Order: sequence, then structure tokens, then C-alpha cells
Amino acid sequence: MAVERMKMLNIIGHLEDMDFIARELVLLGCVHPVNALHEINSNNFTISTTVKNMDALMDVGFVKPYQKNQEADRIAGQINTLLEAFELDRDDITVDPKSKAGLRGIAGDIGDIYQKVEKCRKDTESLNGELARNRELKEHFGYLAGLDFPWQDLMEMENFDFRVGTFSRENTVKLRTNYGNIPAIVYPVKSGKERDVVVTIVPKTLTVELERIYSALGYQSLQIPHELKGTPAQIIQDLEEKERDRMAQLKACEETMQKTREEYGPLVRRACGELILYEKMKEINNETACSNDFFYMAGWIPAGEKKRLEARLKPVKERTLLFCKDPEQVDKSVSPPTRLKNSGVLRPFEALVRMYGTPSYNEADPTVFVALSYMVLFGAMFGDVGQGLVFFLAGLILAKWKSRPNLGGVFTGMGISSMVFGVLYGSVFGLENWIPPLLIRPMDDITTMLFAAIGLGVVLLSIAYLFNIWNAIRRMDLEEGLLGQNGAAGLLFFWTLLITVLLYFQKGKLPLPMPVIVLILAGLLILTVVKEPVANLLLRKKPLYRERVSDYYIEGGFGILETLLSMLSNTISFVRVGAFALNHVGLFLAFRTLSEMIRNSGGKAVVLIIGNIVILGLEGLIVFIQGLRLEYYELFSKFYDGAGIPYHPVALTVPRKRRTSTGSF
Repeated sequence: MAVERMKMLNIIGHLEDMDFIARELVLLGCVHPVNALHEINSNNFTISTTVKNMDALMDVGFVKPYQKNQEADRIAGQINTLLEAFELDRDDITVDPKSKAGLRGIAGDIGDIYQKVEKCRKDTESLNGELARNRELKEHFGYLAGLDFPWQDLMEMENFDFRVGTFSRENTVKLRTNYGNIPAIVYPVKSGKERDVVVTIVPKTLTVELERIYSALGYQSLQIPHELKGTPAQIIQDLEEKERDRMAQLKACEETMQKTREEYGPLVRRACGELILYEKMKEINNETACSNDFFYMAGWIPAGEKKRLEARLKPVKERTLLFCKDPEQVDKSVSPPTRLKNSGVLRPFEALVRMYGTPSYNEADPTVFVALSYMVLFGAMFGDVGQGLVFFLAGLILAKWKSRPNLGGVFTGMGISSMVFGVLYGSVFGLENWIPPLLIRPMDDITTMLFAAIGLGVVLLSIAYLFNIWNAIRRMDLEEGLLGQNGAAGLLFFWTLLITVLLYFQKGKLPLPMPVIVLILAGLLILTVVKEPVANLLLRKKPLYRERVSDYYIEGGFGILETLLSMLSNTISFVRVGAFALNHVGLFLAFRTLSEMIRNSGGKAVVLIIGNIVILGLEGLIVFIQGLRLEYYELFSKFYDGAGIPYHPVALTVPRKRRTSTGSF
């Protein structure tokens, strides 16, 4: 239930070991890579001066980015082509971690298979192209099937041009109305939905004039080769015979491809496994710096994974330098990634946290607080045993059978909370006569419900203040932790004002004279204004102000107003918890009133069922959103920054137990 401790990893090794180490890091699956060249240029890369690493130290002045392996990329391209040709799904292919072949080890076999498949693919592509052209020509000559005249003779007439083409339906009408102005014989042979086919015979001396008219009417000539011999009917027969021949060749190609799939499918699947591993290795290698003889890798690794890493790299231990540094030893400009460490019950609520932002490395993980507070807020607004059970079962279905562990886990928690508050409210599917309330029926005491909601808000806001103070202590930030409006000064002001108001309205008297209380409140507000110079004075930092003094105090004056308004609005916002609890009961009362108007018992049951469905769908969504709003706007605004870097290790697969930390539902 915290942010996992990280270490900065620096690795220096010989170039011939680079692929082996990258492979082991991928199989280890816990290294979040960092650009090594940037680390070296920023003097953050650790290279201690010893006899063992003297060569690497001397070579570091000649580092350059990792150069892509053209040969490996070529093999990868061939494997991708084979995957497509063999109709294999990469998601169904598993990587054998024990395989040592690599892309180079399978290059020869893959090259041979690729040549066979590529020849078959090109032949198939060519045959399909010929078949498409054949069918097009058959269609064109089908328009002329009634002509018992050799096609070549028609194309080679000395004084006339014979042409076949199409007009749009609209322009065909225009053509018919202007037959008298056209210096040619025009004969329609086919009427289609969009275009009409016509045959035109024109004296060659008039072709220029005809083309001018036809161009204006959008004429499109059909592309028919002149060299075809025989009458249109004979040409169609020849084309059909050619089509049968090409179909037979195409079938032979398909049979060859099928045999190739059956024979080499397992090998291609293994090659795909190597490809997947290679692509992951590239993610690490692309962040690696290289010199003539050495490589330099950098990345973040969980502190608990160091021993596993050392065990993985044991075969090259004598030739490889490995350094691990704590984040405190790394330049402050470099932020470690954040990996949250929560139990399985709480992990789904990490998604709610990450929707707002990833916690910074030095920030307290709010997942436990969010999980508990959100469940309490939802249950208080939507308390019902039966409806909560529906949410609980829906969560189990989403998590177990729909592969939605985050949403399922949140729904399960919401359902449990709703059932607990349903017992406290005495409500089962909206009916309040089945079980007695253990605490209160919302509609019986509206005032208590609203004040209890504000009380809950005060508790949660106070915890949010404490979270902010704790985060400031972790950052060693005296200014915000002690003197900030969301720090200790702000919390004292909040509680002093709250206790004063409560005592005044309950007992009509105060524990201290009003001027003293006003003085205390004013002093706390002034502390939040002068926090920067006071903190710098206590820490002996200069200058006391980071901006002009006048600008600082003008901004601080508005800050006082913001503090007062935010405290008031944040606290009052929690009234909505009580309001939605009342609304939940009131909405069902409306459906129950409708059911009582129906005399038929079956009709009454239908109305109540519909009412529960509407409440679960519509009001459930609204309460879900309102709970998030209270978390994000009222509570997170007090303590949560959420500007961290998500931890993304390079791994073959995300282990199932960690998949729920992706930040999405």
C-alpha cells in the first residue's frame, strides 16, 4: 500500500553481449528504460574509475545512439509477411523463454520459406489481376455479342472509327435530344443504373468534332485491346477458356500455399515468438548508447528485483559492469517512475487514482484512502441491500468473465458498501418494510442526514489535509507542509473555525473570548500569506521572495479569499451525500406510488421492477459520478499532485496480477 522503492540501473558491457543482456532484461520484465545517451551527457551515468572499466571509461567520450540492425529488421519484415500469408494471430502466439535461436538463428529457414511464399503470393496476385481484367473484357464484349463481325476488322477500318463507351443517364437523355447534331452513328447497347453503354461509328474526318461534343457530355471510352481476334462471341469464348485456365492455376497456388502453411506453420509460429522478443529488445536497445566496443544502458528497476537481475546476468558477470543507485543519488531533474504496490482488493481502485494522474515518486499513495472513502460515499448515497447485491454480482461478472478487473473490482466494492448502508437504512430493493434499520431511515430525519453528510466531509477533508502535510514532510517542503493553506496552518484554521461555529450554535458560548479567537484565526491566515519569506528565513535561504514583494502580497491577499471560499465550498459540497441518499429513497417512493395505483398485483410488481432498473441504471451512474467529483475536486485538490511518471517496464506480457494497474476500466 505504497509507492514501490526504485533504483537507477546503469549497465556497461561489450557490444557482443548487448543482445543477450537486452533479451534477459525483457524476460525479467521489470526494467523501465531511460535514454542512456541523455544520462551520459547530463553526467548522471555512473562509471567508477577502476582497472576493470578503464576501457569503457575512455570509450564513453565517443558514444552515439544505437544503430538499427538492418539485417534483423529485414528478417522481421519477412516474418510479418509470413504471419499475414499464414493467417496467424500474434496474440495467440507465445514466446518460448528458453529458446536461444534469436532472429539470426532462424534467418536461413525463414528466408527459404519467405521465397516460396513470396513467389506464390506474386503468382496469385498476377492471376487475380488477369482474372479481373478477363471479367472486365467479357463484360465489355457482352455488349457487342450480337455483332457477327471480326473485332480486329472493326478496329482497322480505313475511313471509319468504331468505339465503345459510356454516358451518365442524364447525359444520355441530352445525347438523344441532339442526335441530329452529331456527325456519327450512335447505337445504345446497354442501359445501366448509373451509366449507359453506346457504340459509335464516325468518319475519321469528323472525329475531332465528335470528340468535342462527347467531351462536353462526359463520355468515357471503354478500354478494349485492338489486337483481339475473332467476333465478339468468339472472343468471349476465348476469354472464358483463359479464365478456366487461370482459375486452375490459382487453385494450384492455393493448394501450394496450404501445403506450405501445414508444413512450415510451427516454424513460423516459433519465428513469430522470436520476433516478439526482438521487438521488445529493440525498445531497450533504442534507449542504449554505444561506442566502438561498448554499450551503455540505463533504466529504473524496483529495489526488490536487483537480485533477480544479477542472477539473470550471471553468464556475463565478468565482462559486464552493473551499478544501482538510489533516487537520492540521481540528479533531481530525473524523476523515478511510480509503481504502486497494493493488495488485490485495493488494486482496482488504482484506476480511479490514475484517471486523475499518477502519483509522484515521493508522493504518498492515496489508493487506500480513495478506496475506503469512495466506497463510503457511494454506499451513503446509494444504500440498499438488494441493489447493492446487483452491483456486487455485476462486479464479479465483469472481473471473472468479461476481463474487466478494474471496473469489476470497483463495482464489487460499491456493491458491498451499498449493502452495508442498506442494512443501516433498512432498505431492500427500495422496500423499507422487510428489515428494520440499524441506524436511521433517511426520510425520517432529513436534518440529521444532511448534517451527518457534512460531518463525513469534515472527516475526509481533515484526512486530506493530513495527507498533504505528510507529502510535504516527504519532500522536505516546510513552506507548504507547515504554513500552506492546505498544510498545518490551514488545518488548524479549518478546525478552529469549525469548533467555534459548532460551540456557538450549540451552546451559545465560546471557550475563549471572541477577540482572541478572531486573533488566532487572523494569525493563521497571515501565516499562509507570509509562508514563503518565513520558510526561507527559517531555512536561511535567500532571497526571501522569488518575485517582487508587492506582487507577492497582492497575490497573497487574494489567496486569503481563496482559502476561505474553498474551505466553505469544499465542506458544503458534501451536503450532496445526504441529498442523494434522500433522493434515492424519494425516487423509489415515486415508483411505489405508481404501483399502488395499479390494482393488479402483477402490474404492481412490474412497476417496482422497472423502478429498480431505472434507479440502478440512472441514479447509479449519477451517484458514481458524484462520488468521483467529491474525490477529485474536494479531496484531491487538497493534497494530490498526480504528476508522476507511470512505471512501464519492457516485458513480454504484463503479469495478470499487475494488469489492473493500467489506469483504465
